[in-house]
Amino acid sequence: MPPITVVGSVNRDLVLTVEELPRPGETVLARDFVEGVGGKGANQAVAAARLGSSVRLVARVGADADAILRALAAEGVDIEAVRPAPGATTGIASVVVDGAGENTIVVNPGANAALSVADLPARLSRSAGEVVLVQHEIPAEVVAAAVLRAREQDGTVVLNPAPARPVAPEVLAAVDVLVPNLGELATLLGAERPDTLDGARALLERAALPCRAVVVTLGADGALVKQPGRPAAHLPAPAVEAVDTVGAGDTFCGALADALARGTDLLTAAERAVRAASLAVTGRGAQSAMPSAAQLDPPRATGS
Repeated sequence: MPPITVVGSVNRDLVLTVEELPRPGETVLARDFVEGVGGKGANQAVAAARLGSSVRLVARVGADADAILRALAAEGVDIEAVRPAPGATTGIASVVVDGAGENTIVVNPGANAALSVADLPARLSRSAGEVVLVQHEIPAEVVAAAVLRAREQDGTVVLNPAPARPVAPEVLAAVDVLVPNLGELATLLGAERPDTLDGARALLERAALPCRAVVVTLGADGALVKQPGRPAAHLPAPAVEAVDTVGAGDTFCGALADALARGTDLLTAAERAVRAASLAVTGRGAQSAMPSAAQLDPPRATGS
């Protein structure tokens, strides 16, 4: 199984389903409520593990996380480097999803804010080319240290800069694949977010980012892939009926990491990640809707 190390967050997801997202000052009634395991780190770890990768998660949780840890272990995620943060509760994400599958999310970091550079394993990349996947729901200094350490150890570094915040040039320069959504890309570039696919492509073509490649997720429009010396390639998403978009971006990142860890080229890996994210939005919940390898690549029927 290809190895992946995920450095990131673990949350309790509190998901409310409503007819329409509330406007400021408005109270609406939920028609459903589900509690589950979330956080970008945990979600991306589960997404990659579902597809067959050997995944180690580096994170902090509160003393209230026994059920969460059992759930992650049941998914095949190595939780040896997930440690309790004394005096802190596990992070909480309040998620509101409307009838069209759109969502708003508010996160209380909790124990995620206690993750420190000292918590990082000495060997983040345990073998040359191991994928190290990092996100922004943990302190910026931990993100920087993880990226730079993985680069020094010849890992393949994938950074999902979500939620959006500035990233130091030296950190970006150590990233192999940057995976922002369109809003996060605009934030990194200090630009206005474009509202068309052509505008997104033009913004990406103009981007002067020091990372080796950029994959921009576009939701129902799929993804754009920019590699050195090549024009941005658009990978359209298959048409699906979206039920819940929570966790789609994390599914994309986990599937991308899984494919890269198998030695797949970036364009093919991103195409597979687009398909995985498209499948994820057809079910409810983040981790519960993430596809398995059999769902993503069902066996082809053979003729008699």
